[in-house]
Amino acid sequence: MEVFIVPVIFGLIVLVAVAASASSRRYESQWKAAADQLQLDYQAGRMFSRPRISGVIDGLTVKIDVPSSSSGSSNTVRTRYRVGYPPLGLDLRMVRQTGLGKAAALFGMSDTKIGDDQFDEAFSIRTSDPQRLSARLSSATKRMLLDLVADYRSVKITDEQVSYEKNGIDRDTGTLTTTTRRLIEAAQALQGASTGSARRAPTSSMPVREPIPPPPPVLRPDPFDVGPFLNPIPPRPTAQPVTEPTEREPAITGPGPSEVSAEEVATALFAKKGLSFQIAKNFEEQYQGRNIVWPGEVRSVMSGIGPNDPTRVTLLVATIRNELFGSVDVQATASIAGRVPPGLGAGKQVTVHGTLAGIDAMTRSLFVEDARLGEVR
Repeated sequence: MEVFIVPVIFGLIVLVAVAASASSRRYESQWKAAADQLQLDYQAGRMFSRPRISGVIDGLTVKIDVPSSSSGSSNTVRTRYRVGYPPLGLDLRMVRQTGLGKAAALFGMSDTKIGDDQFDEAFSIRTSDPQRLSARLSSATKRMLLDLVADYRSVKITDEQVSYEKNGIDRDTGTLTTTTRRLIEAAQALQGASTGSARRAPTSSMPVREPIPPPPPVLRPDPFDVGPFLNPIPPRPTAQPVTEPTEREPAITGPGPSEVSAEEVATALFAKKGLSFQIAKNFEEQYQGRNIVWPGEVRSVMSGIGPNDPTRVTLLVATIRNELFGSVDVQATASIAGRVPPGLGAGKQVTVHGTLAGIDAMTRSLFVEDARLGEVR
């Protein structure tokens, strides 16, 4: 009997190993694609190990792996993300506030408070230097961390890293890259004692753009001052450019060159590293409401349910270099009234006319309202 038991046990071990290897291969391609997009090193899984991603981005150590578990149950498998940085010197531990933490406060075991009710309500904070921590957390950084803990409830921030774990194995490239980038944003916001002043720089620099409107009062007196004394012919050429753009401006909405190119907008918003709320603010200040005429390649078409529902067409409009993530694609989602032309699908080359109305900075997507398509090829 024992002669038969040994081969059976060995066969079961081989079957388990083969099943584990097959399961790993099913999502390895997604992990490899995520590593390529993040420009990190990829280590393939082996018979009893799972793939992992690691490397350095902008001085931050990034690791994504699946810790080994003592149980074979899939419920105990966890995907772990870690982004490390030089110690902050605050003995910091910050996690989402739970009911247990609130109950502990009733018995005098209170957390550190920084004086922001919303932030103190959301986080359980331990630190050796509350004043330095409060000085490091600018209003923009606190807003970003609140958004982070709302989306990733098990996120943990310590003196040396931001980490996040979730049940199961993330098997989608988009989930892997988005989660990693969110943690990188948090780590960058926590770096350096000058974080608060860096966030305020865009606000303090806004008055620099305010003097731009005053030139019309300078130009306006010229015809009145020089007219009675000088030959009236010279002012006419200078006055002509002032009126011409106003007369020609409506023509931008029709076929013809756009007032701002897709590559120009993409480069201005996404070429340099930056937090999502900063990118969104730059878009609102510089590009929201601008008319565009952009060529692009159709990525997807989503028709509305009802006959009057708009159709949304997503286009690839630019591919640029980002200083943090390398080559990245920028998309525009156009809202088009009614149904689109028959035969329109992925891969078609079109031109979209419309108005820039919104942005999703995290996915590098721009939204175009009152849109129409032309030159379907």
